[in-house]
Parts: sequence; C-alpha cells; structure tokens
Amino acid sequence: MSSIPEPNHQSPRAPRPLIALTGASGFVGAHLRERLQNNFRRRALTRSSSVIAHQPADAAIAWQQCDLYSLPKLTEALAGCAIGIYLVHSMAPSSRLMQGNFEDTDLLLADNFIRAAEAAGLRHVIYLSGLMPEGKEELSPHLRSRREVEAVLRSRSVTVTVLRAGLIFGPGGSSFSLLVNLVRRLPVMLLPAWVGSMTHSIDVADVCRAFELALTEPELAGGTYDLGGHTPMTYRAMIHATARGLGKRVWTFDVPFNLFRFSQHWVALFGGVPNALVAPLQESLRHDLQARDNPLLQRLAPGMVSFEDALAQAVDAHGRPLPNPRRVTQRSDQRAIREERRVRSVQRMPQSFSVYVLKNVSTYGEWLSQRSRPPARGAGRRHPAVPRRARLGHATRTHPDPVHRRKRATQGLLHFRRRAKPPGRSAGPVRVPPVSGD
Repeated sequence: MSSIPEPNHQSPRAPRPLIALTGASGFVGAHLRERLQNNFRRRALTRSSSVIAHQPADAAIAWQQCDLYSLPKLTEALAGCAIGIYLVHSMAPSSRLMQGNFEDTDLLLADNFIRAAEAAGLRHVIYLSGLMPEGKEELSPHLRSRREVEAVLRSRSVTVTVLRAGLIFGPGGSSFSLLVNLVRRLPVMLLPAWVGSMTHSIDVADVCRAFELALTEPELAGGTYDLGGHTPMTYRAMIHATARGLGKRVWTFDVPFNLFRFSQHWVALFGGVPNALVAPLQESLRHDLQARDNPLLQRLAPGMVSFEDALAQAVDAHGRPLPNPRRVTQRSDQRAIREERRVRSVQRMPQSFSVYVLKNVSTYGEWLSQRSRPPARGAGRRHPAVPRRARLGHATRTHPDPVHRRKRATQGLLHFRRRAKPPGRSAGPVRVPPVSGD
C-alpha cells in the first residue's frame, strides 16, 4: 500500500489540512462535512448555486461553485487542497437535455477529477465505491461503473483509497428511504427473485468514521476496504426487519423471476424515489454483496451502530424517513437547469489503434456542424433533424483503460456541450479544440 506522510495527530499549532469535498451537499457529503469539522479545513464543491445561497453567512466551511465537466475550473477549485474526497455519482440530470448513460458520465467526471487533482498537487484522494461480489460473475451496470471509476482514479500519480459500501442507512439516504416507504405503504408485496440476494448495510455515521480513519491513519492509505456494519441479510429479510422496527405487518409472496422492468416502476412509485435511482439499485441487488474482513473494518467494529438503532435514528415518530437535506434546494436546482437550457452529451466510441483519437473527435465535430441544428420550440425538445447521438459544443477525450493512457486509447469519451439557441437561430459550427496527449 502507498502511504501518506501525514501524522496521526496534528500539533496544536500545525495548520489543519484542507480537504476538497465533492458531492458535499449530498446524503453522505452532508454528514461527512460535519464529522470532519474539528480536525480539517473543508472546501465544499457543488454545481448548485442554490446550495451555496442557502448556507449561513458565518458557515465554517468554504463553499465553491464548480462544474466537474469543466477541467480548468475544477483544477482551479482544487488549488491549495491537500486531500480530495470523491462522492460523485451522476444519477441525477445536470442539464435540460442529457444524451448518454451514467456509466460514461461517471467515467468522464472521475477522469476530470483525478487529472485536476494531479495538476493541483493533491496527495491523497478517497473514493466511496460499492461492495463487489466475489468471483468473476458479470457485474451490474452500476457496480461495473463503480469499478471502472476506481480504475480511472488510480490511473494517475495521486494515492487513492477506496471505501466500498452497500446500502447506507441514514436521514436523507435514497436507498434507505425507498426501503422504509415500501414497508409503510405496501402491507402486501410480491417479491422478485433479486430480493433473495445477500446484502450488507451500514449506518452513515460508521461510513463517516471510516473516512476519518482513512484520513488520519497513514498505513491505510492506498488500500481498498469493504464496509459493512449490520448483520448480513437478504433484502427480503431486511424488509421484514424494517417492518418489525416500524411496528408494521407485511405479507410477502415470492416470484421466481427478477422482473427488473416491471418491479422498477412500482418500487419507484411506492418507494418515493426516481426511476433513475431504482434501476441501478435493483440490478446491483442481484449479486450477493457482503463486506470482506479487513484492517479498517476491524477498527470500526467497536461501537458500530446496529440495524435497529440505525433505523430508529433515521425515521420520525410516525415511522416516516427523515427528509433529505437537499430537498430545500432541489426545486430551485431543477428550475435553474430548465432556464439554462443546456444540452449535454457524453458518448463512448470504439477506437482503432490505426486511427488516432483526435482524428475521430475532429471528424465527429465536423459531422455535427453539417447535420445538426438546435432544438426547436424550446430547449427541452429534440428537433427532428437532430440525430439522437448528435451534440453541439466542445469535445473532450478520456482514457477509460489505464493500460493505454500513454498510448493510443482503445476507446474514447466525447463530451459535447452547448446552450440551445431559440428557434430560427443558428448555433454555428462546432469547434473542436486540440486535445493534448497524456
């Protein structure tokens, strides 16, 4: 393992390290930034102007608006920081029209972050990933994306520590709220086959303790650690355990099929969670996920929050899940996205070794200039003449495969961005800036 030359205990006069916290306004980020307030200086990065506007004037944390799609702005935002915490998962849309899937977007953002971290001189990055199944079974898209992000973060010179967690209990957690709402609203459930897989949940407070240990214990730096705090159980057993904790009775009947598409809709409807979040959770639950023993988990074991206590602390007196702290700003964020009328696309393209990736980027940009026009009748609709894969703006490439990051890439990511123009106005030609090699 790599080590970070950081002592466990700072002297009273030593300056506290400055941490850059991405995803600081999210579920884990909101809890973590409070946990770290006594031992670290914190710079919270968010793309939301609403989140910054709602912060108190005397806040002890420095907030900075930053879009991770912009490599220069991200590099500037990380300047002066010693450590980065990466909590970004691109499940929610960040533009009026988004073309691309979360796997490609996660990869692009992670590559931007680690490039910026290296350029800004960060010495340590900690990433919250997901538990992985044992063996070589094919991963769900969600877990495959998490593993790919781990690889791209470790493709640079910065030391990266990976914490892998399953379902996280706590106020504001989407997976937790979904579970509680299903139990509250459905006294009778037809359970697909995926509820029979093992899962290993943990309380958000213990996840924050894990981050604190990874930050302060040099011998843990650079490793990969599974996190699990509650007794491993199937999702079916978790539903019944939640019902007992809430004083509810639930009758369940098993169906011998996964029924992902069908169950996704009723789970989203009764769970109170968007479809975009339900699908990755369901697909991941087809795997048996259990934390493997490791040095970090052994240090966390004393004082871990039990399943029953975690449930009781995250619901109100009526058994409803405590609200998401981001709920106050989510509506204004969505309104800002609509008003900006930004269109964004991230496309992964196969790359032949016989053709340099920059040539593909230039050719794609020229094709867009000739074939694409801005959306008509408002930015949220696609004009019939605009192909689904078309995108206006500038292009960026990344190297998903760390093995080829100093050679010609086996595949590249194209990221095009342009604000939509009103009907009848030309968006102009696409200009593809030179893309420097590694």
